[in-house]
Amino acid sequence: YGRFIKYLKYWQENDIVGACAQTDAKGDRSKRPHDQADPDLYVHVVERKGDGIIVRGAKQSITIPPYSDEIVVLPTRAMREDDKDYAVAFAVPGDADGVKLVTRPAFLRKRQKLDAPIAHTGVSDSMIIFDNVFVPWERVFMCGEWELSRNLALLFALFHRHSYTGCKPAVSDILGGSSALVAECNGIERATHVREKLSKFIGLAELVYAAGVASAQFAKKSPSGTYVPDPVYANAGRRLAGENIYHEYDLLIDLAGGLAATLPPEGDFYSEETGNLVDKYMARNPKVSSEYVHRTFRLIENIACSGIAGWLQIAGMHGGGSPVMETIAIMTDYDIRGMKDVAKYLAGINKELPRIRHEDLVDYYIDID
Repeated sequence: YGRFIKYLKYWQENDIVGACAQTDAKGDRSKRPHDQADPDLYVHVVERKGDGIIVRGAKQSITIPPYSDEIVVLPTRAMREDDKDYAVAFAVPGDADGVKLVTRPAFLRKRQKLDAPIAHTGVSDSMIIFDNVFVPWERVFMCGEWELSRNLALLFALFHRHSYTGCKPAVSDILGGSSALVAECNGIERATHVREKLSKFIGLAELVYAAGVASAQFAKKSPSGTYVPDPVYANAGRRLAGENIYHEYDLLIDLAGGLAATLPPEGDFYSEETGNLVDKYMARNPKVSSEYVHRTFRLIENIACSGIAGWLQIAGMHGGGSPVMETIAIMTDYDIRGMKDVAKYLAGINKELPRIRHEDLVDYYIDID
């Protein structure tokens, strides 16, 4: 812990940009780390030396490593004693010897004339390969303490999911705003079915955000002084967002129509031969200009029918943990017995109605003491 505090101060003093690498390759999902046919399918310690450790393995689906100063590695799951070499947490510079970034960028086609903020959007994700990487002891925060790996893995997931309750409503706002914009272009923004669809974006965004606020309100203080978000509210909010991301795209494309995928290339709007004709046949609501319509559909193409669009959808479902993982966390943490006690009273099984508060039902599945 002392090493970590010293490392944290280094981050704060130097304004470090970091990537957290948690998700291992995992191999056969039915087997534990030490049971894998290839021991490198989970990051693990291959040698302990006087001045540090040597690690090998890979982390997958990690966002922003190519432009990070530091990579912080955490265990991805609970470990048993046989897995102790896999119970490792450490930090290395992004360009450390033996660290190999196999990177897949997602970006938008460069615009010719119709520049816009969305056109400069991009992201990179990497498979991070640790090919016999040396980590000095001052950068090692866990090494063999298998009993603590579950807690560390779950804490990262919890804070990640809580952060999603803040950022995912913004995605809903973007998709909902684009839906409203295309409805205006089509001259149907006051139609009942359009307003009903827009209300779904609003309701979803606000519920997810409210779950995050509630998670913060009911947070518990750990001995270190760090407040840990309420896990039920955080996981409920994150699951709600993940379960609805494709439905939100369904609503957007229902309003935008097929032109989201078949919009003529930008150059054809400015071609001497076709420019005026394309503008003519893109006309919709006479209250808005042809460029207004073009910009609207180009935006929708970018967020719904591009490499970035696919990334947003998959990240919206799986980022921070798939919905099934939030379900497991909720059911692990929530005391169903309290709910049953209320039902027993109403059924006449029990004679007294228990007074139950949220705090009485939530027993942190993460040991913060």
